[in-house]
Amino acid sequence: MYQDQHPEGKRARTRHLVPVGVSVSLTLPTKKSVFVNLRDVSVQGACILRQGNLDVQEDDTVFFEAHNYDAGSKVTLRSKVCWVRNTGFNTYVGLSFVNASLSQDALTRLVA
Repeated sequence: MYQDQHPEGKRARTRHLVPVGVSVSLTLPTKKSVFVNLRDVSVQGACILRQGNLDVQEDDTVFFEAHNYDAGSKVTLRSKVCWVRNTGFNTYVGLSFVNASLSQDALTRLVA
């Protein structure tokens, strides 16, 4: 567990680092679904990254979907894009879950 040093210092919850290789599905405003890597997550939001460009902007609404194939379950959370950072090679996106939160149990399964 670590406290992400968000550049604007607005982090309300502790973010948990996710092991490399954990991917989730993101449904974009265009209704296109893409796989992205999960960088860190909290009960109220997440940071995702994708190699190359990702067609999202601040204030867009997207859907974050995490699958637990072993249990045969999935979690889908409506999310607001809080920020987008393009590094030239990767695109990082900060998400805030809207009117919902990730349960502590689901959070534990994602970071385990």
